[in-house]
Amino acid sequence: MTYTNRRQVLQSMMVASATVALPLSKARSATSLTAVEWGPPYIDATKKVCENWTKSGLIWELHKGGAATILAKIRATWPHVPYDLVDAYPPVFTSMAREKWHVPLSVETVPNLAYVPEALITKDEAGRWVSAPRNVNYNLFAYRKDTSPIEIKSIRDLYDPRLKGQIAWPNAASYAGLWVVVLALANGGDEHDVEPGWKALRELAKTGNIGRIVSQNSELINSFNLGETSVTFADTASLTGVGKHFPMQFLSKTDESLKVFPAAEGWCVLASSNNQQEALELVNFLISPDHSTTLCEMVNLVPASTRAKTPTQLSAVAFSPEELKKYVYAPDWGYLSTQLPSWVQRFEADIIPLIK
Repeated sequence: MTYTNRRQVLQSMMVASATVALPLSKARSATSLTAVEWGPPYIDATKKVCENWTKSGLIWELHKGGAATILAKIRATWPHVPYDLVDAYPPVFTSMAREKWHVPLSVETVPNLAYVPEALITKDEAGRWVSAPRNVNYNLFAYRKDTSPIEIKSIRDLYDPRLKGQIAWPNAASYAGLWVVVLALANGGDEHDVEPGWKALRELAKTGNIGRIVSQNSELINSFNLGETSVTFADTASLTGVGKHFPMQFLSKTDESLKVFPAAEGWCVLASSNNQQEALELVNFLISPDHSTTLCEMVNLVPASTRAKTPTQLSAVAFSPEELKKYVYAPDWGYLSTQLPSWVQRFEADIIPLIK
C-alpha cells in the first residue's frame, strides 16, 4: 500500500510540472501560449484538436496532485505567472475569481460560448463569466466487474471485509473534497454538514479496505490495469480510460446513497497573461462544437456545447429528469473551494494514520 502524505501534497503545489512544447508549424506565429492541462487522456485529446491551431506556439504544463494545486503556483508567482490559460473546474475557477486572477469572458470575446448553457459557466461575485466550459465530467463510484470480489449495490458495501485492500481512494487535494461529501450525503449530511462524512471515512479507513491513495489519473489507471485495486471514486474520463481494457461498472444509477457529482470543466484565461487576445482565440477554438465533439469522443465525456455530439457509449451518465433528482447532486462549489485547504490537513491528520 502507498499513499501521498501532506509533505508530498505541499511539494506538488510548489514544484512545477513537466512541460511539453508543440513545434511551430511554418504558418504559426512566433508567439507562444502556455496552457495548464490535465494528464492523459485529456492532454492527448487536446493535442489532437490543436493540430489545426496555427496562430501561436503551444506549451503544455500538466496538473500534478489535483487541479487545485495550480492555485498555489499562481499565487507564488503573481503577477508574473508563467501560464496564459488553465483547464480546470468550478472550485478552482471560484478561487481564481475570488483573487481576481481571471479575464472576464463573454460571447463577444469567446463567440462559441453562445452554444454553452449559462448554468454551466462559473461566475464571479459581479456576475461576470470566469470559465469557458468544454465538457461536463461526472465524479462517482465505479468498480472493475471482473476483479471486484463483490457486486456493489450501496455505499455500505464499501465496508464489506471482502474488499480488503481493494479500494483506490482519491488523495486529499483531488475532486474538491467530494470524496467526503459523498459519504456525508449517504449519512444524513452534506457539504455544509460534513461531520457524518468524516465519521464514515474514518470507519472505512479502519476496515483496511482502502489499499491505495491515488493523486493522479495515471496512478488510478495503472492500479486498476494491474489488478491492484478494483473500486474507486473518480471522474468519468479516468474511469473510461480503464474501461477501454476492462469491464467497468459505473455506480451512477444504482442506489441513492451513491451520489453522482457533475462538474463543468473548461478554460480560464489569466489576467496576468501578456497574450490575452491569443489566449481568448485559443479558448474559442478549443470549445467550438467540432473540436468539443472530437475531444469528448476521445476522452468519453459529455460536451458542454449544445451543438456538439455526445459519445454514444455514455449512457451510464445520461440521466432522465427523474434520475437527475434521484442520483445526481450539484454541490456548492464556492463553499467547497473555501473548505478544501483545511480538509487536506484533516485528511492527513485523521485518515492517513488509520489506513493499514
